[in-house]
Amino acid sequence: MVSADMLILSRMCYMSYGIHHYNRCCYKIVNHYKYNADGIIKDNQSDLEILLTEVSSAFGSNEVGKISFDHYKAMFGQLSMLRTVAHLYEYASFNTFKQLKVHFVHGHGTAIRHWTMSVQSPEIFVMNKEQKVEVPVKFAQKDLYLLEFIEFYNSLALALRDTTEILTQLKQEHKEAKASNTNCKSLLGSVDPVIIRLNEGKHLGTVADEGPMSVPPSPDRDQNN
Repeated sequence: MVSADMLILSRMCYMSYGIHHYNRCCYKIVNHYKYNADGIIKDNQSDLEILLTEVSSAFGSNEVGKISFDHYKAMFGQLSMLRTVAHLYEYASFNTFKQLKVHFVHGHGTAIRHWTMSVQSPEIFVMNKEQKVEVPVKFAQKDLYLLEFIEFYNSLALALRDTTEILTQLKQEHKEAKASNTNCKSLLGSVDPVIIRLNEGKHLGTVADEGPMSVPPSPDRDQNN
């Protein structure tokens, strides 16, 4: 697996073939497996999760193992979110589905990162770091960081709006395909990740050296990225 700004993932997912029920901040996959996120945002129309958040330890801390584990846990959560959309709008077009992005906001160190995941080809999932911003905590530095912080969340809000618009389009395409009574192609043939269940106690050390890093030759390639 590639640890980079862009992760190309083939046929990998978290815990189960899709998510069939959601609780607030908790993905219930099967009766005894749950994926707990620190926070979620849902689309009001479809009730689908479109963003999850993780905060890795206290502000300013740099626990590499925890950061890496939360990153990969969220990655598998995003894969599950995409699989769930494909299950709900099974007969929408794959060309439209490729435009869908689900989101992950990760706070660690002194900054917040915004990641997205999408499907670019059948069974090929791309995770990309869209933006990063330092958290402004000192009043004296407000001129340096506050505007960037506001712009970060404005950009995130616009990205979430785009996601909800694509979900609306997928719903309409699915509805029209079902009504046409034709032999429609299922999205599940192209969006069907395999399940991997991560356990923090068991896998924390394994993923400690495989955390989010920028792709070389990016000038900001480091463990805190």
